[in-house]
Amino acid sequence: MKTQFVPSLILAALILASIACAPQKHFYWGSYEDSLFSRQQHAGTEGEADAATMLNSTINEAQSNATQKVGPGIHADYGYLLFKQGRHDEAITELQKEASLYPESKPLMDTMISRIQGRKVKEKKPAP
Repeated sequence: MKTQFVPSLILAALILASIACAPQKHFYWGSYEDSLFSRQQHAGTEGEADAATMLNSTINEAQSNATQKVGPGIHADYGYLLFKQGRHDEAITELQKEASLYPESKPLMDTMISRIQGRKVKEKKPAP
């Protein structure tokens, strides 16, 4: 009886140890998938406005949870939606956040920022 108990105890300890070693989630995705679905289901400004609201809440929830940071691309996606709503300064801020959190995205974010700034300059010029 005692010889069967020891292997069972070792097996149980190994199983518990493997469960404790499960990888931790590094990123907080929140309602990112729902925002993508909303844009697909409700094409146009309504779906984009809903998606922007969802992304904003995802970003806020990730900031309140200090152990996880927002997933890659969420700030960029939110910035793009803000740009489409005409909120250019806020869009640039979000794209800059994306570039600072994920340096590998900096070349793309810089290109997007320069295009938004170029668009702002064109909009400020009066028509001849």
